[in-house]
Amino acid sequence: PCLFYHKERNLRCVVHGDDFTILGYPSDLDWFRESIQGRFEVKIKARKGHENSDDKATRVLNRIVQWTPNGIEYEADQRHAEIIVRMCGLNSDSRGTTVTGDRTKEGDITELDSALASVYRGLTARANYLSQDRGDIKFAVKELSRHMSKPRVKDQELMKKLARYLVSHTRTVQLFEPQTNPKKITCWSDSDYAGCLETRKSTSGGIITHGKHTLKEWSTTQNVIALSSGEAEYYA
Repeated sequence: PCLFYHKERNLRCVVHGDDFTILGYPSDLDWFRESIQGRFEVKIKARKGHENSDDKATRVLNRIVQWTPNGIEYEADQRHAEIIVRMCGLNSDSRGTTVTGDRTKEGDITELDSALASVYRGLTARANYLSQDRGDIKFAVKELSRHMSKPRVKDQELMKKLARYLVSHTRTVQLFEPQTNPKKITCWSDSDYAGCLETRKSTSGGIITHGKHTLKEWSTTQNVIALSSGEAEYYA
């Protein structure tokens, strides 16, 4: 379990390793601070809120979280994008693109040597971590991840295309605006029938929202080969 709820104090706590994020009223947060400091040596990084005395910005697991008049801003750690760009031989002055990646039968299918393959796997793993907070690159990263065992020259070229996209979109900020508490969670799903031109497998994609807040996005390759668009959408 990583999400805990204190019913009497109306506190919600998310635990990630030794990092704690607590949601509650000031008096209850004070109680939690005193209680945990009585048991452990802890460091309190910030307390964010709308009061003038509250902190307005901090890092949570290296994500930048800011309290603004328009709502809470959440930004992925842009260092990963910067490292991918640099490792692909590009910089902020390089030509960018608005497309993250594509799929085609064309391209050099020669396997990379062990050194280049190791670099490719490292960059793909970094991109996969970044995609947790960036839905705009999920599909491209998913496609790159499919070839981590035996990356080819054409996969390396697609990695560079992702890097060019990150040149133009190094940072993205998600805004969680104030809203009345929605009564339901909305889930949208779809598929691209036989979208992979090499295997004819389809991709399942989707998004979960709570009101106007995006909670989760995904893009995954289906395990079986769908024989119709209806079947592909059923799996999605």
